[in-house]
Amino acid sequence: RGQHIIYGSYQGEAIEWRVLDKKGDEVLLISEYGLDAQPYDTSGKKRVLWKDSTIRKWLNDDFYNSAFSEEERENIVLSSSEGFEEYNGPVYLTSEKPYAHLERETEDKIFLLSYTELCEYLVKNTEVGYYDSDRAYNELLCYPTEYAKKYLKQVFEIDTCGWWLCNPEYDTGDGAAMQIEMISAYGQLEVEDKENGKNNAVRPA
Repeated sequence: RGQHIIYGSYQGEAIEWRVLDKKGDEVLLISEYGLDAQPYDTSGKKRVLWKDSTIRKWLNDDFYNSAFSEEERENIVLSSSEGFEEYNGPVYLTSEKPYAHLERETEDKIFLLSYTELCEYLVKNTEVGYYDSDRAYNELLCYPTEYAKKYLKQVFEIDTCGWWLCNPEYDTGDGAAMQIEMISAYGQLEVEDKENGKNNAVRPA
C-alpha cells in the first residue's frame, strides 16, 4: 500500500498508479492523476446508477482498449466490491438499511471507487482515521494530467481538480440522488450533476 507503479499509457502519457491494496498476487490500483474529463452519464435519464452509466461503458471499452496493450489487458482481472459497511450510514434514523452511499454491485475490469472504498483505502490511515465532512484531506487531492487540463473547466485558481466517485446517494426523493458523488478540488465529498463533463476528472481504478 502506498507504492506507485507505471502501467499502460493514455493520450501519450504513461499512467502512474497508486497501490491501494494487495491480496495474494492481485493488486488494487487507482490512477495517481486525473486522466481525462468525462461526464458521468450522457443518456439523458433523470437518475442513473453506476451499472447503467455511460462512464462505466467508456472506462471498460474506450479507455480499457486505448490505455493498455493486449498483454497488459490480460493482467487486468474482473473485480467486484460490496464496499465497507462500517463507513456507511443509514438513510433513515429508524432502520440500519438502506445505506446512504451506494456501491457498484457490478463486476468490472476498470471502475471508479465508491465512497466507502475511498474511506477504507485513502482516509483510514490519515491522522483522523475516518471521513469528516468538515475536513479537507490531502490524500484526496487530485492533480490532472496535461491532457486532462486541456478539457477540464478551471473552476478554481488551484492546481487540483474534482474527481468522480462511482454512484449517486440513495434516492430519498429530495433530488440529491440525481447528482453523483465526487471529491472536490479541495479534497471534500460533494455531489455534481452527472451530465457535467468538464468539471470533474476520471481517476480509474
